Amino acid sequence: MNITLRQIRAFLAVAEVGAFARAAERMHLSPSALSTLVKELEEQIGLRLFYRSTRVVQLTEAGAEFLPLARKALEDLEAAVAGSRALAEVKRGRVTVAASIVIAATLLPWVIQSFQQRHPGIQCILKDGFEETIRDQVRRGEVDLGVGTLVEGEPGLSEVTLYQDHLVALVPDGHPLAERGAVTWRELARHPLISLSDQSPSRALADAAFDSVGLRPVPAHVATFSSTLISMVAAGMGVAALPVNVRQLSRRTGVQTRMLVRPTVKRRMGVYSRSDAELTPAANAFLKHMQAFVKSKGSLPDEAAEVAAH
Repeated sequence: MNITLRQIRAFLAVAEVGAFARAAERMHLSPSALSTLVKELEEQIGLRLFYRSTRVVQLTEAGAEFLPLARKALEDLEAAVAGSRALAEVKRGRVTVAASIVIAATLLPWVIQSFQQRHPGIQCILKDGFEETIRDQVRRGEVDLGVGTLVEGEPGLSEVTLYQDHLVALVPDGHPLAERGAVTWRELARHPLISLSDQSPSRALADAAFDSVGLRPVPAHVATFSSTLISMVAAGMGVAALPVNVRQLSRRTGVQTRMLVRPTVKRRMGVYSRSDAELTPAANAFLKHMQAFVKSKGSLPDEAAEVAAH
């Protein structure tokens, strides 16, 4: 069966006006062309749809039964086309983003809020969790985009840099290191250390910095989430090294941040997507919006914004 949209439109036009000549005018066709379309449709179905006479055109029983089905088929197709256009024009759709706890709390809520002001028909789903799981979530297609620390040479992934920041020391209020303008890695290692798990990209950066000065301190405590680690520092359990964006979470917890030097450890933050699949229109629009938002430095920590600006 090879029924065409033009055949269905021709049938509906005749059924609605009850005359081939007027239906042909509505469709901007000649009466013979319209008659041919209806005849072809009848041949495809194998049934006569109209009783024809010199004065009257009436639906047959089969035609009357086919009429609501034809209308619904046309409505469904038009709805599908309209829906596809809405997706392409970013008027509706969905984008799912995976991010670490800190990025999910300090950057993405403001990005999502400003994005949805421009695209109210797009649903944004934020999945916050372990940073070390983000890349696998993207590879498996569980999320459209992953935001986190960029690691070079990740197979199956494309990456876009958002900004560059650095690691800072976290110390409790009143700690001797809080009196310093900057803290070296050797000075940090002289105090009980609280670290993230060894699967964390931030932990890997800190370990590499300690290695560069010939140190391998054993953590006194290990935490899974940065928010937990910050509270442990506030409780006086030790000191830590984390990316500068934690300042936005630690300002009211009795924790001070100080620049870590010798060496200064920089980190590239960005967005992961699958390299073997195109982004949906909604995901692509969200990515471009996030890049523009970060470029405006709207929600980056002051120090990170300064780094991103250079």
